[in-house]
Amino acid sequence: MNRLEMSDHEWFRLLPQLKNITGICIGNLDNLRRFIAAVLWILRSGAQWRTLPKSYGKWNSVFKRFSRWCEIGVWDRLLKNLSHSTL
Repeated sequence: MNRLEMSDHEWFRLLPQLKNITGICIGNLDNLRRFIAAVLWILRSGAQWRTLPKSYGKWNSVFKRFSRWCEIGVWDRLLKNLSHSTL
């Protein structure tokens, strides 16, 4: 597997954590997974938002959602919850 892609195991571990966070819209699970994968692609590759491959969606839409999640503390909560959960 490409190290820049999220595995099914990672996704199924992350999904329940996302569902427990208030203030975010889960919506379509395929779109949510694509958004998370896009964010991980940016973080892992170190690329600029504008270079996000189109297969992940419009870079500006992904960036705006990422920013909203930053503002309401979604990433902090995910990190805290996942770092305290058992593998």
